[in-house]
Amino acid sequence: MMDSSSIKKNLPLTDWKKAFPILSRYASNKLLMKQDVALVGLYFQKITLMKVYYRPLLVAFPLWENTIEKCMCPIFMQDFHDDRNLTLDITIEQHQQRFHDSVKYVESQSWNLLKENVKVSDLFDFLDYHRNTNVLLLNMFSMQADFLKHRLITALYLQDKGLIQKACEHAEKEMSLWKNYSNFEETMGKLDTWRSEFYQLIDQREEIMERIRINSMDKRIAKLKESHLII
Repeated sequence: MMDSSSIKKNLPLTDWKKAFPILSRYASNKLLMKQDVALVGLYFQKITLMKVYYRPLLVAFPLWENTIEKCMCPIFMQDFHDDRNLTLDITIEQHQQRFHDSVKYVESQSWNLLKENVKVSDLFDFLDYHRNTNVLLLNMFSMQADFLKHRLITALYLQDKGLIQKACEHAEKEMSLWKNYSNFEETMGKLDTWRSEFYQLIDQREEIMERIRINSMDKRIAKLKESHLII
């Protein structure tokens, strides 16, 4: 049995893993699964103030980058809220008392993304919601770009022409908004250049799928359970 000092140093991943059996331990603060083109799961942010808190976050990491290190830059991180609409921050000491309700909040607010089979429409609806409600993303063009890539690469993975077309149409709408931001080029370069590189992804499908395959063979990633996107 852990003493109180040990409890304060450890995140309660075992309980969360039992609550979400599709997830596997990736690190001491991450429970993840392979979801075809990405790693999806829960990240537990440790916060130390007067007490030690942890904050569960819905997270996704791309599998299409050139290196594992780049794959560990998240596509999104979304927090959860309790019935008072407060961010779900839990003290280590209160974990047992709050765990049952906390699981219900996470289940109801995870957009059905923590399942063995996930509808593409649920994933895309979540990306739209996250994009439109997270004010921090307003000028974070690199993260907005990652959302567009996630859509397109998902469609390419599924080889669905309709989804590919919709992903491109969605990107055009987003890029039409970017024209209004004078600071876009400071972080992303010329918009026309970015647009060209985005559409090149379609011709690079085989290369992208090979990168996903290689990254999925990484020692820690290969041990994760798998989830699949369905149309």
